[in-house]
Amino acid sequence: MTVNPWDRDRLTPARVAETAVAFCGLLAAFYVNYLAGRFADVQGELARPSPDVLLSTLPVVDLRVLFVWGFALFLFWAFAAGWLYERHRAAHIIWLYTLLILVRCGFIILTPMHLPKGALLIGDDPLYLYIGRYINFKHDLFFSAHTAMPYLGYLAHRRTWVAWSFLALSVLMAATVLLIRLHYSIDVFAAYFITYALYRFERRWLRSPYRRMRHAIFERLRGLSSVPAD
Repeated sequence: MTVNPWDRDRLTPARVAETAVAFCGLLAAFYVNYLAGRFADVQGELARPSPDVLLSTLPVVDLRVLFVWGFALFLFWAFAAGWLYERHRAAHIIWLYTLLILVRCGFIILTPMHLPKGALLIGDDPLYLYIGRYINFKHDLFFSAHTAMPYLGYLAHRRTWVAWSFLALSVLMAATVLLIRLHYSIDVFAAYFITYALYRFERRWLRSPYRRMRHAIFERLRGLSSVPAD
C-alpha cells in the first residue's frame, strides 16, 4: 500500500523533514533579527523620541512582568497549539513566522527610532537576561513583534477557540507595550495591517509555488533513494 507522504493524519517522514527544515529557517531568521536589533539599537540612540498623541493620554503602568512572561506564554502556546492541533501544517506555520520576522527586520533597519519618553526598560528580569535580550532590543520598534506574532497565530490557526486565544494574547500584548511605553501607537496599529497583508501575500503568491517545490524536491529525493548502488 502506497502511503501519502503528506497525509494529514500521519506524522510521515516527509512531514518531519519538512518541519525540521522550516525550524532551521526560523532559527536563521532569529539570527538575522539579532543582527537587525543590534543595528537598530545603535541607530536609535542617535534619534530623538517622537511625539505620540495616544501615548500622551494613556497612563504609565508597570506591566514589565507581563511584557516578558506574557510573550513567553505566547511562545509556549504557539508551539503547543501547533503540535496538538496543526501538526500536519506545522512547517507552513513556522515558515509564516520566519517570513514575518524577516520582514520586520527590514522595517527596523529602514526605520530606526528612539524609545518613547518615559519608557519602562526591561532590566533585571531573569528570563529577559538569559533569553529575551537576544531577541528583543531597546530600539527595534517598528513594528511591534509582541503584537504581530500572536496576531499571526490568530490568522494561521483553523480551530476557532485556538485562533481567538491568539487574538486575545495579541490585544493583551498591544495594550502592555503601550502602557509601559516600549512602543509608539503606530508600531502597534501597523503591526496588524502589515501582518494581515503579509499573510494574504503568502497565501496568494507563495503558498502554491512552495507546495510545488516541496513536491518536486520530495520526488527527486525519492528517485535518488530508489537508485540501486553500484
